Amino acid sequence: MFQAKGFTVFILFFVSQFCYGQYDGLNGETKQENGASSESDRKRKTNDSLVDDYEEKPSLMRNAELYKAVEFMTNGSQYALFLSFDPQAGVSLNDRLFLGGGLNLGLYNATGMGGVFGFSRIAFNKIFFQAEYRSINTFVFDNNQRDWVSSPIFLIGYAYDESMTSWGSIGLSVNGDFSRAMPFGALVYRFGVRF
Repeated sequence: MFQAKGFTVFILFFVSQFCYGQYDGLNGETKQENGASSESDRKRKTNDSLVDDYEEKPSLMRNAELYKAVEFMTNGSQYALFLSFDPQAGVSLNDRLFLGGGLNLGLYNATGMGGVFGFSRIAFNKIFFQAEYRSINTFVFDNNQRDWVSSPIFLIGYAYDESMTSWGSIGLSVNGDFSRAMPFGALVYRFGVRF
């Protein structure tokens, strides 16, 4: 009926908000050192491993840089015109990892298409690998009506310089419905420019 352990825990949690304590250090020393200690002195101290090093090592978001670019894709066929224009924005981390998303604006066989996508890109020197998820609203020939189709797309690309200001990429879409709505099927290639 009456749970003494539960009541004790409840009282301890309830009373703990009114309690306070003082931290005297690991050795119980309350004296503060005069002046700022050098970094080599801080490294030599082994009694406390919690050292604030945010001034020496900046956070991940401090290294982040706004990433703005545009990618395009087109075909040279005289039978079907395809033009895709993809503005995108995101963050660049250490010029190696790019995370972002954007809009897909396109024209295929005199019908418009539009959608959204998100991507992650990791670069090694001038070669990069990109994984993205793209969802577009386009005319689907199987249904003879407009519909949303989505697919993960995996690409490999080549940046023309180390800072990835322009690039070309080629890859494959995984979903068959998405591939049937594209002029090259599962094959995807793009050219991009960062600004």
